Amino acid sequence: AFNHPSLSDPLPTFREVRPVSPWTFGATAMDRAIDPRPARRKRQLLFGGGALLALLGALLWSSAFTTRRVSVEAAKVTVGSVQAGLFKEFIPVTGTVQPIQTVYLDALEGGTVKHRFVEDGMHVKAGEPIIELSNPQLHMDAINREAQLLDQQNNLRTTRLAMDQQTTRLRDELLNIEKELKRLERESVVDERLLRDSLLALHTFRSNREQLEYMREKRRLLAANVRSDSLFRQSQMGSITSSLELIDQNLRFLRENLQNLVIRAPIDGQLSGLNVELGQTRQRGERIAQIDVLEHFKVRARIPEHYVSRVSIGLLGTFTAAGAEHTIEVFKVYPEVSNGEFDVDLRFTGERPGDIRRGQTFQVRLQLSEDMQAVMLPRGPFFQDTGGQWVYVVDAAGRAVKRAVKLGRQNPDMYEVLEGLEPGDRVVTSRYAAFNDADELVIQ
Repeated sequence: AFNHPSLSDPLPTFREVRPVSPWTFGATAMDRAIDPRPARRKRQLLFGGGALLALLGALLWSSAFTTRRVSVEAAKVTVGSVQAGLFKEFIPVTGTVQPIQTVYLDALEGGTVKHRFVEDGMHVKAGEPIIELSNPQLHMDAINREAQLLDQQNNLRTTRLAMDQQTTRLRDELLNIEKELKRLERESVVDERLLRDSLLALHTFRSNREQLEYMREKRRLLAANVRSDSLFRQSQMGSITSSLELIDQNLRFLRENLQNLVIRAPIDGQLSGLNVELGQTRQRGERIAQIDVLEHFKVRARIPEHYVSRVSIGLLGTFTAAGAEHTIEVFKVYPEVSNGEFDVDLRFTGERPGDIRRGQTFQVRLQLSEDMQAVMLPRGPFFQDTGGQWVYVVDAAGRAVKRAVKLGRQNPDMYEVLEGLEPGDRVVTSRYAAFNDADELVIQ
């Protein structure tokens, strides 16, 4: 039995009828109301969850069994062919022609420009004067210093003369004593005979003998003094001689220092950078000019510091001038790194260009290793997007598919292919950023 809800109730009400036992027939049954909303909500949640799981499963299934393709116009991509050939590992550098030797002229002493003997750009010979400086203070200091040195020189010479005189006096005294000793020894022999004949008093004999012993002792003492004086003189004479030689060197240096006021050319060459005027003051150590040896030239190049461990003396390079290829080699490497680069000097190994000039620049291909056979892929901006880990390989149908590769060395034109590609493969070498990492490209 059902109790129908009234129009005023918000939800229908159900009545539960309890079964009547046959033994209690006629008894009154009691009714209880049931709310249908929890069951309806449970059915809705179960249905929504199942639908969501089905949707996620469909998405996973479609992503696992479908390929992401991107259509691209053929005019917007660049395709390169893999080829086998001789791989040349080189780096391009800019070389500047410079004289094989350059000597800089600095002012060894400061002063005012007194004379200018040559003009800038002229060819000068070794020893030829270029400019003369005037420095009165330097002249006065040199005169005072020279006077002091000459005074020291005179004192040393006086000391040496006194030592010579002392040695001469001692030797003269030794000669006199030896002469007197010989006389006394002769008289002693005579005295002994006279004493035996009782012709000489005993007192006189003893007095003469004492005088003889005294002269012998004096001779031994004077001989020891002569030996000591000789040893002392030898040691002192060596020191005095060295001091005199040093004073002579200082005197020569003073005179040469005055000659430094005249700046001369140390080698033959072309004078450049001379910018001095009469009456102009130049400080000590200031650059005056330079002399370039133009009979031979070298090429100075700057190389990124990334290659500092691979560049050594003997590496070869080539450049093209006047339609001909010329070879040069590294003969000097400068270890100093500035602004991320270091310098090297290269010289010509064969015939140099006939019209070469100082300051001229060339594009030099500096070879880092020996040429060898390899599989090569043309360079392209794709490397910036993939790091050389994978590429798009184009098949005969015009589709480009991802393929993992391994690249090795490189030069400005080619990459060395180690794995993943074979000669004849066609690879997209343009940028990959616009393809959104697609699995396949359809080239139209």
